[in-house]
Amino acid sequence: MSNLEKLIRDHRAGFDSEEPAAGHFRRFEDRLESLRAESRVLPTRYSALRVAALILILITVSVVAFDAATSGLRDWFSAGKGQSGLPAEIRDAMKYYDDRATLQIATIRELAMNREDAAAISASALREIGHLDAGSEELKRSLAANPGNEMLLDAIVRNRQMKENMLMTIIRQLSQSEK
Repeated sequence: MSNLEKLIRDHRAGFDSEEPAAGHFRRFEDRLESLRAESRVLPTRYSALRVAALILILITVSVVAFDAATSGLRDWFSAGKGQSGLPAEIRDAMKYYDDRATLQIATIRELAMNREDAAAISASALREIGHLDAGSEELKRSLAANPGNEMLLDAIVRNRQMKENMLMTIIRQLSQSEK
């Protein structure tokens, strides 16, 4: 037995004689209660992971639900029915001209980065393309009202050709002025 233990045992009555001050136990309980309240407020790392996992599950479920809901619409468009009953040759021609137009728009944007006035030319070209696309949509609506009308089918293809020719002209202008 150590000297400290012997001292405490020999003088035990002196250690146990005094009671704590008045209100000590109440203050002690208040402190314990405030510590419990603080521990409830602070989220743990695991609760943050639970929230993140819940959000991830909700996003996944919504993506799957959206994909399932729109699969019929995607199939309808991929089968070509979204083109107002256009013949396959016309759809192929439109796709060809649209693909070329997309490449040409990218070229115009690249050329526009190298010039100050090219941005205005590019904006003007995109505005004109918007007008041609609106005209094409009007032609498609007219074709839906008059299916099989050869003049409307020809006009739709010519509209796409005009779009491509306009883009080629803008590219030539930008290329020539760059030199």
